[in-house]
Amino acid sequence: MNGRDGGMVRPSVRSALMSLPRTIQTAVGQTLIGKVGRLFNGSVSDVLHELLQNARRAGATRVDIDSLDLAGHPTLIIRDDGAGIDDPAKLVTLGESGWNSDIADREDPAGMGVFSLAGHRVEIRSFSPAASQGWRVIITPDAWETGMPLEIAPHSIDRGTEILIDMPETWGDQLAPAASRATKYYPLPVRLGSDPLERLDFLAGARRVEEWNGCRIGVFHDRELYTSQDPRINFHGVSIPCELPQVHEIEGQYAWRVRIDIVDAPALQLVLPARKEMVQNAALGALREAAEQAIYRTIATNDSHRLPHAQWLRAVTLGIILPEAEPWLSAWEPRIADGHGIAEGNRIAGEAMILLPTEEPHIEQCANRVLRTGKPLGGTLVREIHALEGYSWYDALPRVTGLSFHVDSEAAIYDYNADSIVPEGVESGRVSAITLEIAISASRDPSEDSDVYAFPTDVLIAPDDAWYADIDQTAILLASDAIISPISLAVLIDAACFSPGDDCGYDSWETQHAYFQKRARHIANELLLGEETAIIERIRGALWDEVSWLVPDGRKISIVAGRNEMTVAYMPTPDGPAAPSAA
Repeated sequence: MNGRDGGMVRPSVRSALMSLPRTIQTAVGQTLIGKVGRLFNGSVSDVLHELLQNARRAGATRVDIDSLDLAGHPTLIIRDDGAGIDDPAKLVTLGESGWNSDIADREDPAGMGVFSLAGHRVEIRSFSPAASQGWRVIITPDAWETGMPLEIAPHSIDRGTEILIDMPETWGDQLAPAASRATKYYPLPVRLGSDPLERLDFLAGARRVEEWNGCRIGVFHDRELYTSQDPRINFHGVSIPCELPQVHEIEGQYAWRVRIDIVDAPALQLVLPARKEMVQNAALGALREAAEQAIYRTIATNDSHRLPHAQWLRAVTLGIILPEAEPWLSAWEPRIADGHGIAEGNRIAGEAMILLPTEEPHIEQCANRVLRTGKPLGGTLVREIHALEGYSWYDALPRVTGLSFHVDSEAAIYDYNADSIVPEGVESGRVSAITLEIAISASRDPSEDSDVYAFPTDVLIAPDDAWYADIDQTAILLASDAIISPISLAVLIDAACFSPGDDCGYDSWETQHAYFQKRARHIANELLLGEETAIIERIRGALWDEVSWLVPDGRKISIVAGRNEMTVAYMPTPDGPAAPSAA
């Protein structure tokens, strides 16, 4: 017989080897008792949650929380008027809950809650209905993890349970807010000292509430931004986060969401011992589907909806038949390069509409010079929304399937669209003609042929890079018969091209935009007025921005400037000679 090191195992060693068992079973090792202090985080919040749940299971009708100074020790006292604890031994037996079969079947208690007190000196007083007498036990901090015998003594308590806990110093300031959180959605009245703590309905504000398998499903329609840590399920006052369905309509800032209030649902369980998340089991999966159905049933009570087609189909799969989404679209508005998202125009419904796909900002801005007047394509242009594809009314709309510019110049004749660049050698300036060409299909049917419409236009702006365009690398083409003012062209360049850099090395948006506008004005002046006039206008702009505010009220100055010299002087006033000049 070979050993691990490749040698032979001597007979005396072989005879000492352990034999394998024929069967095994799960068990809890006694060493776990020495680690109970790590089952919970030791916070007053955990303690309150566990003890409040025990009071509720015991049939209490109210709970009192107090803090007193007893024998020089700050002490947290929690009292309830429930049934009391019959068997003190089960109270401190890890995994033994001691609850009757009804509670055990409905709530699956784990027999761990009292161990949230591990590491603290605790006195427990309770009435035992089975023994018809009260009792008490004192558990010292070291007794929790040693398994040492604990003496049970008689006590005069005649109902319920009272627990006294030596409070750590850190609990003092935490008690009030922790108690408020622990009882916010708790089903029983609770007092902190003499003050009743506020309780709220976990589903307050719901648009609709459905009952399902021992749960209340509340459907909400709100714009609140939820995070993964927001409570979505309430288990008798223990509210925890959980991923649950939510449904968004297309344009709305609101969303359909759910919250769940568990009343009596044994199959829905919390992860032990901390009870801060749900067990991912089949029951939770069924709850999620029921919640999704509740959302769609609530939507069905409204006059209309704007669900994406995929969500509409999901509702059908779940057995909820909804009408198609309300048939309206936003009028098309050209995008700007500095825009965030897509501009929405007026709501269009009940008239001929033509879908226009989203193009790059410079394409849309230049196309708009033709499309902004009247209805050159025979209907109102509307912004396409892919999420609506599949609805019969949307699929039947005519749509733009192609949009490009045909340029006729001395340098080249070519077509330009968002996926192309101008040919090499083409520079900004006048060209013979620019034509906007638009292909339109009668519906979404791919077998439909497209009709092509051609419109003469006057300006084409073609950045070298469709986004973060460098204005000096942008071709600005003007038809030979273009009539456009320099300021209008500068505004068009700004809308089509300005997109600021946002890295830390860039100047502020305002500084970048001001510089871009100056360059756009200069380029527009140069193209339309000539180089010399453009320089004069650029100097005039610089003086206006940087110098004019320095001139005293009621005075004028004259400036004579060359490349290496400049003379500045006050102009004569009606009352006297000019002031001295400065060179």
